[in-house]
Amino acid sequence: AQAILAQGFSPASSVRSPIGCHGRAPSFFSSVMAAVMAARDIEVAAPEQLQEQPTLSDKSSEADGESQQLDVEAEAQLPPQRLILVVMVCMIQGYTLIGPLQHAFKVQMKIGDTGDVAHIFTQAAALVQWGKFAMTLGQSVLLASLCPMQRVFLAMMGMMLGCLIPPFFVYALGSTWLGWVFISFGLIGLSLGIFECTFLNVITPLGPLTKSYAIMGFPAAFAIINVIGMSIVSFGVPVQALFWYIVVCLPIGIALFATRFVPQLVGGGVKGDGSATAQINKQAVVWNSLKSCSVWLPQLVPFMLANIVGHFVMEGALPANFNTFNDRQAPLLRRDDGPLMTTSQFFVGFFVFVGLGDMLSRRVGYCFRLDTYTSNLVALAAGIAMSVFGMLLTRIGVGVAAWASAFFAFSGQGFNYAVSAKYIDRFVPREHNLAAYSFWMFAGSAGAIAGSTMVDVLRDWICHGERYPHLCMAGHHR
Repeated sequence: AQAILAQGFSPASSVRSPIGCHGRAPSFFSSVMAAVMAARDIEVAAPEQLQEQPTLSDKSSEADGESQQLDVEAEAQLPPQRLILVVMVCMIQGYTLIGPLQHAFKVQMKIGDTGDVAHIFTQAAALVQWGKFAMTLGQSVLLASLCPMQRVFLAMMGMMLGCLIPPFFVYALGSTWLGWVFISFGLIGLSLGIFECTFLNVITPLGPLTKSYAIMGFPAAFAIINVIGMSIVSFGVPVQALFWYIVVCLPIGIALFATRFVPQLVGGGVKGDGSATAQINKQAVVWNSLKSCSVWLPQLVPFMLANIVGHFVMEGALPANFNTFNDRQAPLLRRDDGPLMTTSQFFVGFFVFVGLGDMLSRRVGYCFRLDTYTSNLVALAAGIAMSVFGMLLTRIGVGVAAWASAFFAFSGQGFNYAVSAKYIDRFVPREHNLAAYSFWMFAGSAGAIAGSTMVDVLRDWICHGERYPHLCMAGHHR
C-alpha cells in the first residue's frame, strides 16, 4: 500500500488537496488506501495527549465548555454536503437484507418456512442484530489499534463481502450450504455495528447540516430496496438483480467517501469555502471516556432509554404485522370484511409510510434549536409518545391503521434519532463523542433484540387470540 501511495499520493498534501491528484484519476484501490493511510497519519491521537487535555471536570471546564461551544457554532454555519446521503445509502442498503430480501435468500437456499432448517436460518439471520449489538461497544476493545476513520473503511469492506455472498455463491453458483447464511448475516451485523456510531462520529466536523442528510440514509436505503426495488421485481425483474445492485453500490460509496470527504475530515472539517480547518476530531480511548463518564453518561441515559423504546417498537410491534396480514389479501377498514387489497400492494404502501415517517422526522428533528437539556427531554418525550402511539395503533388490526402505525412509530424513532445525534454533537465533550454514540446505539441494539424476540407475543396481542378471514391466519397463504 505504501508503494502505491509513493507513486500517486503525497501525504504532506493530504489535508488540503484531494487524495490521489497528480494529473490523473486515481484507481479505486489507491484512493481508498490513500484515505486510510492519511487517516492513520493525521487523525490518530495518542492516549497520553488525550489524557493531558482538560475535561469538564477539571478547573478549566468553563473555558473548555466555551471553546466547544464556539466550535459547535462554527460547525453550525458550515454548508450541507448532500453527497454524504449517497455514502450512507450505499452502506445501509446492505442492512436491507433483513427485510423482504431475507425471504428471497431463504427460498433460493431451498429452505421452507417451517422445520428445523428454517429455524436455523432464522437464528442465522438474527446474527445481524447480535453482531450490531456486540460490535457497537466491542470495537472499542477489538479494534482499539485502528482509528475511527480506519474502522469506517473496515466496516464498508465487511459489508460488501457480506452482501456479495447471496448473489455470487447462492444465486450464481447455486450453492445451498447453510454456512453462507451465517457468514453473510454475521458480516453484515458486525460491519453495521462498527459503522453506524463510528461514521456519525467521524463526520461530526462537517457540521449538523451535513449530518442531518447522513442520518436520512437509513430510511432512504430501505425505501429504495423495499418500495422501489420490490416494485420493480413485481414486474418480472429477477430478485437477484437487487442483490447485485446492493453489491455494486458499496464500492461506489467507499470511493465517494474516500475521495470527497476524507481529504476534509483528516484536516478536521471544512470552512464555508471548502478549505480544511485546523481542528482534528481526536477521540479518547474508551477507558478514558469511562473514567470521565460522570461528565457525559448520566445526562445521556434518557436518550439511551428513548432509543430502547424506539428500536423495540421497530423490531417488535411493526414486524408483527408481517405475521398478522398473512393472507393473499389484506382488509383495510374492518377485520371481518370490507375493502381488500392484495397483500403485496398493502406492504408496498406500508413501506411508503415507514419511509415517509422516518425520513421526514429525521429532517424535522434538526430544525429545532434545542438549546437546553430540558428542551431536549421534552423533544424525547414527544418522540417516545409517537412511537408508543404507533405501537398501540397496530392493535386495531386493519390495513389503514397499520399504515398509520408505521408512520407514527417510525416518525417517533426518526425524530429521537435526530434529537439524540444533535445533542451528542453539541453537549457531550468532543473527545467523548464516539463513546457517547457507542453507548447510545448499544442501548438501541438491546431494544431491537428485545423487540425481535417478542414478535410472536405481539402478534397474539394484535390478533386478540382470534383468527379472521384475511387476518391472523394459522400459516402464510400469500
